[in-house]
Amino acid sequence: MKRSALLPAFTFVLVLSGCRKDPVAPDASAALPVLMQKEVPAEVPVGEPMSQEELDRRVIGLLEERNDFRWEWVDLRTLWSAVQYNDHSLAIGYKPSGYGDISNKMNEIDLSSPEWRAVHDALIELILKNLNTGAKDPVTLRDILVEDDATLPIITVRLTDKTTITALYNLQNVRYLEPLDYWPANDTERSTSGCSPSTTAVNAADQSTITPNARLPWNFNNHSVPTAWTLSQGNGVTVGVIDAGLSASQSLLGGDFNNGDSNVGRTVTTGYTFGTSAYSSCTHGNSMSALATGPRNNAGAPVGVAYESSLHFIRGCEDVVLDKSSERTGVKNALVAMGNNAAVRVVSMSIGTPFSSGVLEDGVNYAYGAGKMLMAAAGTSFSWTSWWGVVYPAALTKCVAVTGVKENGSKCSSCHDGSQVDLTILMERNVSSSRNSLALPASGVNSTYIGGSSAATSTAAGIAALVWSVNPAFTRAQVQNCLITTAQFYPSPSGSKGYGNINAAAAVNCALAL
Repeated sequence: MKRSALLPAFTFVLVLSGCRKDPVAPDASAALPVLMQKEVPAEVPVGEPMSQEELDRRVIGLLEERNDFRWEWVDLRTLWSAVQYNDHSLAIGYKPSGYGDISNKMNEIDLSSPEWRAVHDALIELILKNLNTGAKDPVTLRDILVEDDATLPIITVRLTDKTTITALYNLQNVRYLEPLDYWPANDTERSTSGCSPSTTAVNAADQSTITPNARLPWNFNNHSVPTAWTLSQGNGVTVGVIDAGLSASQSLLGGDFNNGDSNVGRTVTTGYTFGTSAYSSCTHGNSMSALATGPRNNAGAPVGVAYESSLHFIRGCEDVVLDKSSERTGVKNALVAMGNNAAVRVVSMSIGTPFSSGVLEDGVNYAYGAGKMLMAAAGTSFSWTSWWGVVYPAALTKCVAVTGVKENGSKCSSCHDGSQVDLTILMERNVSSSRNSLALPASGVNSTYIGGSSAATSTAAGIAALVWSVNPAFTRAQVQNCLITTAQFYPSPSGSKGYGNINAAAAVNCALAL
């Protein structure tokens, strides 16, 4: 279970080195060839690739059978078939000969060092040599290259040739081959999820007025957030949010971010690794940023949890479902950027995919290695995954998986839960699944409902910022320990909801006692 890997880390102190990156040491000192073949190589697949329908049955069948899906579990024919559809992107995770598991050393790798450069160049040479053998029109790297990552050992190319894919598959140097743009053909929700704002009128009982004329969401009381505010408001901490875009029309997450009771010199900064701007018409990222860090002022707007924290927002995707190669790459690159931002302590990701991704995991490992607390949504249901458990990246052990629950403690109507969940946030009324958390709209100040494990995750990230604000020099382990040891079910976690609801005031008091 994921949680078993979480608590032992609290006894360790993270030591941050300087800016220099030391090459990751190989397992053996003996000189090895640049590329090494596996002891038992696979044969080139025979015949034609699977049809999309046959491929989907195979993938979804594994998902249902194992309650998880990883590309390493499928045979070479299935893998080769998967790149025949959509944009044909194949992500190649690589490493030098003799290197073992590098997942815990991702942020230490220097790709410019001789051993890393050698394997990188050799892989490209192998691909081009295979593609050009007997070809009338030679292929260049520019013709097939999607991304040559300058930080992480990943090369992404457009590749469908089974002989070349087999040659890569048979190398010990290849950590994974991932059909980066695979998505089931019958899912009609591709690139539409999570972007439409709620149309439900806000019930007067779901918010109250607090000084200086801000609106307090109803569920903040259930997590003792107002009590926590008497001790900490998030000052000195930057919350990172990776999502689908901010609204250019919402000044409270722009020029008016630092005003009212939030006028403490905090900042809002933005970036993008998807699209051409941090701003988009999708309202989801706007809501998540507001829940975590929205200002407290006299405008009559809903307040965020950490209303004195700074915000660093990166647009990494189009919507909440990471179903495109560009979105998975975008989120990976956003994680690297968050890892490189010394000010960011907590990273909130209310996005995900039911399929394991080596590309996403490399990004998670990089940011985690840089000391960031990574909070990720356990998942919100869409058509063919309503039965599904915790999605990625939340299912990864280095992420704190958060889901939403109703007032009675059951999971929210659209939320996922499972053994990988670490913490919960109460964010849905028993009487109506439409009455959820409250956040800023795309423009104006009137509160709007926002639900799912997405809202739970950004709320939890705001609470983590309150705890970390007690002492910004705290390590991730110290802050995470306070969140968990003061939560609802500690020390006996639930099988599907982890340690349960966060108690913000108790967690802050835990930090004060350190």
